[in-house]
Amino acid sequence: MERTAEPPSILALKSFLHELLLALPGKELGENVIEFQRFLKNVGLGDAVSLGEKGNISIEPSALPSLNLPEAARKILLYLGDQMDPVLSELYVKLFLETYEEFRSSSEPAANIWLGQLLRDCGGLLSGYGIIDRLPKNVKMPQLFQLMKPGSIHLKKEEKPAESYALVKEAVNYGFKAFCVTKLEPSKIRYRYGLKNSEIIWLTFKKVKERTITPDDLAGLSSFVSGVGLGSVVLFDCFQEIKVVNGFKGALEFFRELRTICAKNKSILVISINPMKLTEEQLSALDQALGGREK
Repeated sequence: MERTAEPPSILALKSFLHELLLALPGKELGENVIEFQRFLKNVGLGDAVSLGEKGNISIEPSALPSLNLPEAARKILLYLGDQMDPVLSELYVKLFLETYEEFRSSSEPAANIWLGQLLRDCGGLLSGYGIIDRLPKNVKMPQLFQLMKPGSIHLKKEEKPAESYALVKEAVNYGFKAFCVTKLEPSKIRYRYGLKNSEIIWLTFKKVKERTITPDDLAGLSSFVSGVGLGSVVLFDCFQEIKVVNGFKGALEFFRELRTICAKNKSILVISINPMKLTEEQLSALDQALGGREK
């Protein structure tokens, strides 16, 4: 009897799992296999996937009818987060797209409900890994994802940072992680803008219990932004404070560096500036150096 060909989604899953097994550390002592088995259990694939003696990965035929691949794809993304390297992430993107297409062909409404929930849970990761841009063109996406592209910079000119925080709050509602560097007391930011679960750093010389960085510690600020994960949003509402301490040229060069960092780690930079505290020449220099998407 001729064997039925495996669907593209299953082939993509096997390729992804094979690469993941190779990427896990501890091959010499077999620790990678233990971690791999733990991963399979956590994403609901423990009973469906078999690992041969030579590292060959197979899907149990008896498990195929009950295999919930959309749910497995969701759990994989939540489990690995922003830790996938370029090779592994590309294989995951293929797995995601094949799964969505097959799900959509069987039930488009159900597939779109699944996708919508994923956008709300981890839209930042879907954007950061490039999945959003590779979905079929006829899939309707929230406007936010056209605006908040990985590596983009948003220069918001406003006397108070309300628009900037509203943008970040909307991103959080779509599963982006948010990190804020603020001139204000963090508790006020959390209460005023509803960012209770976001990481907030207070730019101040005060010694307090909250996490702080001094305005003259540009290296520390750069290091902080470098550690922000793929698909996250970083907001600075304290350009003026950085400018006062480091000079306009120092502040400008610092934010140029942040732009490069965010482009590299595929995060999004939002900078709120008060145009009333800058000269026309300084505003022009900011526009030219940072090239924000919004003015």
